[in-house]
Amino acid sequence: MEKGLEFFEAWAKTQKEFLDSSLKTQEAFRAHWLDSMKKTQEAMLNTASAFDTPQSKELVKLFSAWFTTAISSSEFYNEEVLKMQTTWEKTLENQLEQSKELVKAFSDFLTNSEKK
Repeated sequence: MEKGLEFFEAWAKTQKEFLDSSLKTQEAFRAHWLDSMKKTQEAMLNTASAFDTPQSKELVKLFSAWFTTAISSSEFYNEEVLKMQTTWEKTLENQLEQSKELVKAFSDFLTNSEKK
């Protein structure tokens, strides 16, 4: 039974490490993605401002408003996804801990019943 507990603990540890790694990777991806969107907006605005016509100024104004809205929406979405992932991670951690306790209790039960 000890081997079963060791296996479960190793499996649970692997699951926890996977969850941590996944969360950190997704956080980094979102941060880099938002940064690249901001840099793209800045590059487009710098390029468009080289043309000094009323139409280009209007285009820059519309583009800037649209891009700013897209970035703000993305930041809000990313924050909410992060909250959801953190909650999900805590839920899975609790489930793993409860499963660990259940396996230990079942292992103890089987060990005690074998002794009788």
